[in-house]
Amino acid sequence: MSRIKKIEFKLNPEWMLKEPVDFEFNKYTLLDYIQKCEKGFEKLEIYPDFVELSLHLANLQSLIKEKTLLLTDKKFTSCDDEILLKELYPKKPRDLSNEEELELDKTITYSGNKLFDTFNIGKSIWNLAFDNIDVSVKKNRDNLHLGKGFCYYVDQKQRKLFIWQYVIKRDKKKGAEHRTTLKLIFENTIGESSITELIFNLSSWKSDVAKLPIFEVRSKVIFPMEQTFIPMIKRKILTFIFQVINTELMKSFDSSPKI
Repeated sequence: MSRIKKIEFKLNPEWMLKEPVDFEFNKYTLLDYIQKCEKGFEKLEIYPDFVELSLHLANLQSLIKEKTLLLTDKKFTSCDDEILLKELYPKKPRDLSNEEELELDKTITYSGNKLFDTFNIGKSIWNLAFDNIDVSVKKNRDNLHLGKGFCYYVDQKQRKLFIWQYVIKRDKKKGAEHRTTLKLIFENTIGESSITELIFNLSSWKSDVAKLPIFEVRSKVIFPMEQTFIPMIKRKILTFIFQVINTELMKSFDSSPKI
C-alpha cells in the first residue's frame, strides 16, 4: 500500500455555522460537497466519504436534539478509519442572532434529506462490495486464532497477483474494538512461483509462516483498490475469523459434559 496521507474532511464539520449564517451560502456549500461525494460513488469509491457523511448526519441530529455540534480530533491512519462515538466531543455553537437562528433552521431542514440520500447511495455501494467480495481459507484454518496471516487476490483481467500480510489487533484504548491492517508484500504479474513460495520468500514472519492462515480473495466486480477493495477485505477477514472462532467455541460448549 502507498504511504497514508493525512485525511482531511471535504466539508468542515462546522460548515453550517460560518459567520454570518446564511442559508443560500450553506445550500451551495452543501451541494458542492454532495457533488464531490457522488463523483466518488460513481467510481464505486466508498471511503473516506462514507465515514464523513456519517459524521455530518450525526451533527444534524445533534443540532436538532441537543443544539450541539459533534467534533473529533481523531488521527486517521487509513482512508477507511471509522469514527466511534467515544471519539466525538460536543461543542456548543456560538450565540446566534434571531435572524441567524432562522437561517440555521432552514439549513438543517434542507440538508437532512440531501445528506441522507447521499449516505444511502454510499451504503448501497458498501453493500454491493460486501456481497461481491468473498474470502475463503485455503491453508491453516485451525490457526485463525493467531490473529495474523496472509491473503491473496488474482486480478484475472490484468493477470496480476496481489499478496498481503494481515494483522488483527485489539485497540486497548477502545476496549473491544479490533482493527485489521494489511501490508502489501507482492504485486506483480502471475509467474511460475506458487503463492506459498512467494509468501515464504517475501514475508518477514519466517518462523511462523508455515503455520499461518492463507486466505483467497475473489471479487465478481472490479472495485477501486484503496477506497473500496482493501477496506472490504479487512472487514471480510475479521468477520470470517470471528464467525469461525465463535462457532467452534459454541460447538465445544455443546460437546462438553452436562452437569
